Amino acid sequence: MKPYTEIADRIALRIATGELPLGARLPPQRDFAHTEGIAVSTASRVYEELRRRGLVVGEVGRGTFVANRFRPLDPALQEPSGRGIDLDIVFRLSAEGRDRIAASTVRFFRQGLEQSAVAPSSASTEPSAASVFAEIVGSTEHPVSPNSLVLVGNGKQAISTCLAALAPRGGRIGVETMTYPYVVAAARQLGIDLVPLAMDAEGVTPVALDRAAQTGLQGVYLQPTLQSPLVLTMSEDRKQRIADVLKSHQLSAIEDRIYSFLKPTVPLAAYAPNNVIRTDSLSKRLMPGLSLGIIAPPEPIADAIRRAARSGGWMAQSLAVQLARHWIEDGTVASVEMSKRHEARQMFDVAARTLAGLDFSGAPEALHGWLTLPKGWRSETFAAACAEIGIAVAPGSAFAVVPGAAPSGVRIAFSANDLTIWTYALREVARIAKSAPTELAQVFSPASAVASTAAERRPRSDRRPR
Repeated sequence: MKPYTEIADRIALRIATGELPLGARLPPQRDFAHTEGIAVSTASRVYEELRRRGLVVGEVGRGTFVANRFRPLDPALQEPSGRGIDLDIVFRLSAEGRDRIAASTVRFFRQGLEQSAVAPSSASTEPSAASVFAEIVGSTEHPVSPNSLVLVGNGKQAISTCLAALAPRGGRIGVETMTYPYVVAAARQLGIDLVPLAMDAEGVTPVALDRAAQTGLQGVYLQPTLQSPLVLTMSEDRKQRIADVLKSHQLSAIEDRIYSFLKPTVPLAAYAPNNVIRTDSLSKRLMPGLSLGIIAPPEPIADAIRRAARSGGWMAQSLAVQLARHWIEDGTVASVEMSKRHEARQMFDVAARTLAGLDFSGAPEALHGWLTLPKGWRSETFAAACAEIGIAVAPGSAFAVVPGAAPSGVRIAFSANDLTIWTYALREVARIAKSAPTELAQVFSPASAVASTAAERRPRSDRRPR
């Protein structure tokens, strides 16, 4: 094992056991190198290894901090914490919604399983089913052709499929500077480089996209509606300008429409139909427990999308396809969507009142919001403080394409079980935000195990007296 990984392993163990506090700051790399008796370049590799494992997060000009224990080694692999109040993952389904889904599912299985429900997985489905899904992802302004639809397991697989179809290993995809963490992980796995694109109050700017396209891009990933984590929505003018850039560079865009059911908008695809691939799923519309990813590509690249889905093993399960079709046709999906829109407005009203006086950004249609933290707070330290009282929120660092470049803020998912718990959780979040940040002790002190181990390795003449 290489020396830097041995040191990283020792620090990782101390983090895992809780000996090193969450949100605590590691010393500057030069100081750490002196304490350890190693080269600065080796210290840099130790810190990078800890960052790669997701155990620490670096912030430009501020230092390196122990990461929030609610977060996994890779933010894109985040799962429900199972502890306390989880406002990290955007997941909303009321008891009434669960009952509707259960009753509809019982009716489905009582009918018996047709051959189409037990067939092997496929990226396509029969025309009648394709028409049902086309209505879900289509719009009045730009309907979807059922013939071009590609079905995959879920929304994440839809994104992976599109990335794989657009860019070869070593290719470049443009993306918002703050984006869905899974895109970062998927691109890394596929060997695709992500190019961060500057944003403003409506999302990616046309100028930033144009400049990046001039340097060479194979595509761009965008969330035009209720962008996560910043809750931004592009205006029609902005979509037109983005579409003009796409067409001028013959560039393809992946338009993630996952939140469009909450706020129906004209899709970007309506402005550049030959350049935009729409993706959607039932995860947010219905539930992630049994989902379905839907891709609506332009006809010319539909075959490439299907090939990518097959080669990646991302094809939709036939039973899921038929069950999803049943949920749509009997009105279950529409009913649950309506209830979620109603709940979103109720929860936003509570958030707006409870977080008054703080810099909170949201929308009545959204199921998440962004809290810009008061001066002095770091997102990781704040998330750790919330975690200490059993509330999980997502620090801005989880969404940053460039490590250390995230604004100081947290995303708050509207995922509490009811309005009483939601109100309590937000009051606690507000209380913490309005309090002075707790100064956490330095991770490494002269008496720490790391320092002691380093002292044992140094020549006796170099040791400090006790």
